[in-house]
Amino acid sequence: MCLIGDSGTGKSHLLIALGTEAATAGFKVEHILAAKLVNELVEAADEKVLTKTIARHGYVDLLANDELRHRELARRGVELLFKA
Repeated sequence: MCLIGDSGTGKSHLLIALGTEAATAGFKVEHILAAKLVNELVEAADEKVLTKTIARHGYVDLLANDELRHRELARRGVELLFKA
């Protein structure tokens, strides 16, 4: 699912609400800002522990990724994010 809209329209609130409902229903949920996730992936790749880092985030049923559009993300980071 991808939520697209102008700033202030409630996308982040909706994402949090959906994640909360999923967690209440028993699903494993992680909410993380895009910049933080990309930074983790880039650092993990540099340290040769990318597979381990991806596995740490991969155990969840829902990875709620917020503010993808609002951050300038390095091309390498975006490639790692979508490769994961």
